[in-house]
Amino acid sequence: MVTAVSQIVALPNRVPKSEFVAGRLCLAFCNTVALPDAADRLADPAGLSAWALRAGYPLDSTPGPDDFAACITLRRQLQMIFEALADGKSPPQQALDWLAGICVPPRLVWDAESGRARPQPADGRFDQLRQALIADAVDLLTGTAQARIKRCPAHDCRWLFFDTSRNGTRRWCAMADCGVKDKVQRFRRKQPAF
Repeated sequence: MVTAVSQIVALPNRVPKSEFVAGRLCLAFCNTVALPDAADRLADPAGLSAWALRAGYPLDSTPGPDDFAACITLRRQLQMIFEALADGKSPPQQALDWLAGICVPPRLVWDAESGRARPQPADGRFDQLRQALIADAVDLLTGTAQARIKRCPAHDCRWLFFDTSRNGTRRWCAMADCGVKDKVQRFRRKQPAF
């Protein structure tokens, strides 16, 4: 747990206090780095392990180089898809094709008690994390709420989030962070200069 805390503290001030404001696991994963010059929460395999723990998916061990590279590729593809949607554009077809190509349906096991098949989770915890990220992304993409995928307008944030407000008017990743910052800046601009 010390690693997770040190990871959060090392991030620049411009990153919102809570890293899980996105409302969806796949969007929170995209937000592990939102700006080209921002600190990357997944800078190395240990960073991925720390993030997975904070996300509720503790890994058995630190991912190896291949698994780490696969996660970084997954993040980049998801970012291309969800950034396009947040900007009101169609996602790149090549990114959708890539995502469809790595989707492996979970193994189904018949549950006699309930009388239906139940998905069996992936074997390793790393695979469970990947499966959860992919399943959440596919669920979001194939549902009907893509218009609720938004991006924080703060120039020093730009995090993606899923707008769960009743009327779909949420503007900030977190009102307590970027929203308050904007209100303070607008207030200061209105004050007379001395």
